[in-house]
Amino acid sequence: MIKVSSEVKYQDISQMKQESILRLSKNKNIKSFLQAHHLNGDIMNDYWVEFLDYEEDSQMCENCQSLKSCPKASIGMHKVLSYYDGQVVLEMESCELGKELQDKRELLEKFTSNMNEELLLTNLFDLDIVKNIDKLPPNNIRALTMILKYVDHPTDKGLFLHGDDPLSNITLMCGMMNQLARQNHHIGVIHFPTFLIDLKSSFSTNESNDLEEIMKIDYLLLDSLGEENVTGWSRDEILLTILSYRLINHLPTFFTSIYGYNDLKKVYTLRKGDEMKAKAIISKIQTLTLEIMQDLT
Repeated sequence: MIKVSSEVKYQDISQMKQESILRLSKNKNIKSFLQAHHLNGDIMNDYWVEFLDYEEDSQMCENCQSLKSCPKASIGMHKVLSYYDGQVVLEMESCELGKELQDKRELLEKFTSNMNEELLLTNLFDLDIVKNIDKLPPNNIRALTMILKYVDHPTDKGLFLHGDDPLSNITLMCGMMNQLARQNHHIGVIHFPTFLIDLKSSFSTNESNDLEEIMKIDYLLLDSLGEENVTGWSRDEILLTILSYRLINHLPTFFTSIYGYNDLKKVYTLRKGDEMKAKAIISKIQTLTLEIMQDLT
């Protein structure tokens, strides 16, 4: 014998379920799902919980502006309805913002760097200098043309970009390296002065260092060349070793600097009698690269 209170409670739940199903059936995404798989509304009785869960998750995504405001435990993910072998199932997928984040993560995995991630994510073709190439000074047009040409037709010979605006130089070159990373190459973007400091610290603490990886990486960009604390060690044991290895192995190497080839030779001449050592450095850089320059005007 069923108690009256239990029967009333069951009727209340049943009525609530039907009202809920009626509301869910008006959801445009659920309607599209049912139509796409040629399903009628009866299936919602069997998978009511799944449809409810989908609706709740979808409501959390409404008016989303950024991943920073995502209230979910799985940030950048959302639930989608799928239909397999006569069953409705919920699956987790990246939302549009989540896909963008995942794409960035996958791209950054192709970099070895000691620089800001935002620089590494610079899209070359989003830069104003690229969009307004026809308005640039002649040296800038030449520099940019060579960079764009390199992206389409990479060679063993890299580029040496110098000018009085270090930020502009590294931003432009990072944009180029970003395009090479998108071509599935392993990329090194190294702020050379900082690298030397970290390298020296690793020797004193017996920590592993990245010198060997830097030497062998597919495409290497050394930023701010000549701005490091130039010593016999940094010049002859580190820089010359990197240059020699990459030259012998035909590995594309790039540089940014506030100095051109000639001024850089003076920077690497530490004392009288060092001219030949400085000349060896510049000779290898010249063999590795083509010199290009940016103007401020």
